[in-house]
Amino acid sequence: MMMGQLEQLIHDYQVRYINSLQIAHPRVHSVMANLVVGCLLRAATVCGQFLQCLIKWLQVSYWISTPRAHPPDTLNSPKWGRHRQIHVHNLKLHYVENGSSNNPLMLFLHGVPDFWYTWRYQLKEFAKDYWTVALDLPGFGLSEEPRDAITYRMSNLARAVCELVETLGKTDCILVGNGCGALLGWHIVNQYPERVAKYIMMGLPSVGILQQLQEQNVIPLNVLLKLAFLSISQSLPIKLAQAGDYAMFTKLLGAFSKPQDLEAYKYTFSQPNALARVLAAFRENWNDFFVEEFEFGVRKTATIPGLYLVGENDHWIRLDEYSPLMVDKYQALETRFVPRTGRYLHQEDPKTVHRIMKEFLGKTDTHLPVERAQANNVETKVVVKEVCEKCYATEHKTIDKQHDECAKNCDGQEHRHIFTKQKLPICS
Repeated sequence: MMMGQLEQLIHDYQVRYINSLQIAHPRVHSVMANLVVGCLLRAATVCGQFLQCLIKWLQVSYWISTPRAHPPDTLNSPKWGRHRQIHVHNLKLHYVENGSSNNPLMLFLHGVPDFWYTWRYQLKEFAKDYWTVALDLPGFGLSEEPRDAITYRMSNLARAVCELVETLGKTDCILVGNGCGALLGWHIVNQYPERVAKYIMMGLPSVGILQQLQEQNVIPLNVLLKLAFLSISQSLPIKLAQAGDYAMFTKLLGAFSKPQDLEAYKYTFSQPNALARVLAAFRENWNDFFVEEFEFGVRKTATIPGLYLVGENDHWIRLDEYSPLMVDKYQALETRFVPRTGRYLHQEDPKTVHRIMKEFLGKTDTHLPVERAQANNVETKVVVKEVCEKCYATEHKTIDKQHDECAKNCDGQEHRHIFTKQKLPICS
């Protein structure tokens, strides 16, 4: 009712204003009228949106989220892959795998707030030619929460990811990251190039380049203010994320996600302390952003083929602001726009992203794990078999007959815990 009356007043004012301009300045009346009326309409829209938000905030039910005791079926769907648990870096980590472990490893790193499910389409699409593995980073999804928050630091997460690659029996991987997962991916490319055969990063440049952009005052002030709010406030960001039954995820993903996909996100981040762990990971790296000089000072020499994808509608920093810096630091890098996509481009338009990824991966010969192992004189050995697919988080050792009972309820596949052992030459 109030909005209708306000629009009627604006319309009446427009008629009177145009008539006055037609008398005084007939040649400029349309431009001035459109400018003034546009400003008034914008102000009315902002006021209306604020009133709508205020009405929602005053409702007690808006701040009470729906309890979610059981995961939606899509999280356990076998079409995405098999759920595994593995001990790495003194942590029990969860990941989902698809394809054969004899193929080259393609490792996916999610962003914030996110978890393995963000890579569901890619897990399935590339399983024919690669061993696709989507990791829940420490403290996210079903991975164990670190005892100390310092584990969330970029350097520690990078070491954990590299240790995971080794534990899976691989010398290197094709590394794929999105958002904050891309920040971690860039760090691994800089510090551990021997663990990366190729890489595909999406959405964000490296932390070192972001620091350079900050020194040049390129990062928008509103972005810095939002990040500062997350780093200072303790419980308010969590309350806001839970408001409207986790409406934050509807806003981020609703335009391109199915209802079961939204429910998967809401279930995962409604679990105890899930959002608190996200904030802890963010804060541990936010402080370092302003006091620590990242990657380029101690960067190792590497000419790794790389692909950087940006959503066309992801406008928080224009690509031309930092593309010269990226070309200078990463010479073997190809940059591509993905049209009509934003922050979650790999979910918004997976077909286009898959096509671009395949074009990039097909430009050079795919390395063969067997030949690579023979060239490096490495022996691969199976040590432990554990964790059935549909047991989800239940571990079994090889000496435990419980696995035989478990096989009745799942496919009976066992998780291979692999290590590599260097063969030393015999010297006379």
